[in-house]
Amino acid sequence: MKIKTGVTLWLVLVIGIVISVGFTMSYVVSDYFKQTILKRDVDVNAKFISVQAKQHLTPEDFVANDFGKKDVTYSKFFQEIDTDEIVRFKVWSTGETVVYSDEKDIVGKTFSDNDELEKALDGNVVSEISDLKKSESTSEKKFNELIEIYVPVKSDSGKVLGVIETYASLDLANQYIENANYIIFFVTSVGVSITGAVILLTFSTFRKNLINPIIEIHKQTKRIQEGDLDIKSESIGYEEVRKLGNEVEIMTSKLKEQQGQIAKTERLSAIGELAARLAHDLRNPLSVIRNSLLLIRHKYGSNPETIKDFDRIDRSIFRMSHQLENVMDFVTTRELQMDTKSVSSILRNAIEKAGIPESIKINLPPNDAIIDCDSEKLEVVFENILVNAKHAMKDSGIITTRINEDEDWIRIEIEDSGSGIPKDVLPKIFEPLFTTKQEGTGLGLSSCKNIIEQHKGTIEVRTDVGKGTTFIIKLPVKKLQK
Repeated sequence: MKIKTGVTLWLVLVIGIVISVGFTMSYVVSDYFKQTILKRDVDVNAKFISVQAKQHLTPEDFVANDFGKKDVTYSKFFQEIDTDEIVRFKVWSTGETVVYSDEKDIVGKTFSDNDELEKALDGNVVSEISDLKKSESTSEKKFNELIEIYVPVKSDSGKVLGVIETYASLDLANQYIENANYIIFFVTSVGVSITGAVILLTFSTFRKNLINPIIEIHKQTKRIQEGDLDIKSESIGYEEVRKLGNEVEIMTSKLKEQQGQIAKTERLSAIGELAARLAHDLRNPLSVIRNSLLLIRHKYGSNPETIKDFDRIDRSIFRMSHQLENVMDFVTTRELQMDTKSVSSILRNAIEKAGIPESIKINLPPNDAIIDCDSEKLEVVFENILVNAKHAMKDSGIITTRINEDEDWIRIEIEDSGSGIPKDVLPKIFEPLFTTKQEGTGLGLSSCKNIIEQHKGTIEVRTDVGKGTTFIIKLPVKKLQK
């Protein structure tokens, strides 16, 4: 809400500034245009009068004497320069005496307090707007506005001979100026309206694509703080905002996943502690049972029926021992006891412990590789994979092992000809406590993954349903010194 209010205030401020600047510029342009028109009129009239004076007047016409003769001369001159704009004029001598005027009572009089006249006598064209309210001339009152222009008349050498003061009507110029002001105001209004519309459209787009999505993201972060991680990002707004929303959704998804992992880890930890106690308590009695079975088999093992029973008991003891070992390997993580070993020898030891029946053919690799590893833990990995292969083939099939080596990695493959792993099961096989077997613990492959990762290696699986499964283990090469 604060974001929307703040942006709205900024919008009002910007529109206000645009309107103020627009109409201020309109006033400035209008005033500049008016001054330009007036200056043009002054320059045109001054040049016209100056040219006509040089053509029709002589230096003696500006001398303050023989006013009757000069009245005739200037009356003719006024008829020559008579225009719709020039209303009346006076003629001044260099001594500031009126040589000619349509106001006969001031002819021959000297006025020494006329600042504009003094500037004109210095050779400058001077003009000012005449105040018609103070004018007593009936010829002036019929006009709305007049401009008074003092035009110095100069000789060919540049000497000022006198000054002609004219009164020119500004009605036509003001009409131009008024029309121009209408156009300027119209253009300014249209410009301000278009600018305002663009600002509003920009604000609307900005609000839709940036402000609203940010507010939504802000609400989502509030929900996350309150523990609600079911966040769905809407695909709205600019690309960067959408990416931010997607990142928030991904973050909450990961947080949710991590919460699940933490809860699962806590459950596994509790189960692990209990399982470790049970496994520890069961290992000793199981060892007693195994040793007792050996003694009984030695004493009563001659009967074929009895031998089958002993074998069945032996397989059950092996299965229980194997499951207990899986539990212990999963719940107890000890440091690796590194040693240099032959991969083939570790494989052979694992095959012996896995209890592979004679009905399953095992193809051992023709080559070997030397590896720096914890051989006992690596043997557990191979044993688990071999036991799973045995179960997948239902005690009948082929297990093929391969060893490949390059400069950096030793690649070990264990392939079986079993039924393969279904696609829906494959992503879960390394998860703790996941199993598809009724008698399994679901800890074997999870322990394998932990052991391989302890060795800075990787384990992956490739399967073809109905044809078999291949486990691929990659371990760092042991760098032997020559």
